[in-house]
Amino acid sequence: MKILIALSLLLTLFFANAADVRLPDLNGVTDKGLKIEIYSELSPLSINQIHSWHVRVLDRNNEILELEELNVYGGMPEHDHGLPTQPEVTTRLDNGDYLLEGVRFHMQGHWQLQVELQLNGVEDTAIIDFDLQ
Repeated sequence: MKILIALSLLLTLFFANAADVRLPDLNGVTDKGLKIEIYSELSPLSINQIHSWHVRVLDRNNEILELEELNVYGGMPEHDHGLPTQPEVTTRLDNGDYLLEGVRFHMQGHWQLQVELQLNGVEDTAIIDFDLQ
């Protein structure tokens, strides 16, 4: 009986901790190998709702980086148009993420993000493709 209780507690702790680990809504890698993780405050992503993202940039050792500059642009390459808004990085959060505000998608289909950053005076870019249903 004690073994069952202990096992039950262990499983409860395991699943509680697993629920705290959230996977990024979008991710990519820059030309120079930095990792980009995007966590949307609106998840799953949907159309016609303005929302914000937390953008995290990590090195190859999964250390969060502090950038000199970060910009995110987007559009639908098949339709030859950009985002209907101009998202803007407004602050660096306590956990090292960057807050990108003003994100909105206005139609379903294939989207592409261009994440441009500058670290130690060096510019780098990531292209992230995704489909929005």
